[in-house]
Amino acid sequence: MNVEYLFSKLKQAPVIPQLLQEMMTSFNQSNIGLDSIASKIAMDPVITARVLKMANSAAYSRGQDVESIAQAAVKLGLNKLRSLVIASSLTNNFQHENDFDIRDFWRNSFQVAQIAKAIASQTSLDPEVVFTCSLMHNIGELLIQSALPEEASLVALSQAQGQSRIEAQHAVLNFDFTDVGLELAKQWNFTDTFANAIQQQLDPLSFRHISDEAVLIRLAVFVNFATNAGVPVVMIVERFPQALAQHLNINPQVLITQLQDMQQQGNELAKLLMQEVA
Repeated sequence: MNVEYLFSKLKQAPVIPQLLQEMMTSFNQSNIGLDSIASKIAMDPVITARVLKMANSAAYSRGQDVESIAQAAVKLGLNKLRSLVIASSLTNNFQHENDFDIRDFWRNSFQVAQIAKAIASQTSLDPEVVFTCSLMHNIGELLIQSALPEEASLVALSQAQGQSRIEAQHAVLNFDFTDVGLELAKQWNFTDTFANAIQQQLDPLSFRHISDEAVLIRLAVFVNFATNAGVPVVMIVERFPQALAQHLNINPQVLITQLQDMQQQGNELAKLLMQEVA
């Protein structure tokens, strides 16, 4: 079995929505204008409504309500506005029919994205690019669940018996969710920044050309998993992956006062976008 087989099993091949494609392409356009982005967003009423919900959430709101995409553009700026559109488009495009917990999937994805974004503030990386990379880090899992539900159940059974997700996926599928995510990134013509982040996220330091975004994803996944498991913040800081932190000169002590807010903001964004999901 290979990744190509998985894509052949999809009932409907994933087609990138036009607005999402334009947002992703705009990362390579240094002369892109805020007005141009806003006008494209405003033409999609569903995305507009969802973006305005997020713009007025605790994660982005700074007091005064935002009532139009034009106001959101001025208040948030290009990168924040773009990241909200991408988040809305992704959650709207990837729905699910089986018993896979799509709400929990996006809740965890948004938690990881918010944590990675916060950690990115200690680096020279664009926090909104990091947010978007992190939001998409696990997208291959959705395609596995959709295309190969029986095999996905076998993976879950192996995990219940003690195997890691990666070990179980390779045993059952001969590939893992990062391979699927990378293939989707290629099919959708994502920039190297996003493709490399998805590909390298499990062990970024093993690559010759290290993706800093992948390093942040790895750190954010560690923090989010530990927090959801009830590990005390002090212990999370003590066990923070030092090699990854040193690569970007990150001080884990800074996270102590931020962690609860980061997760709450991720939860709120996911909740807002999941309200339409049955």
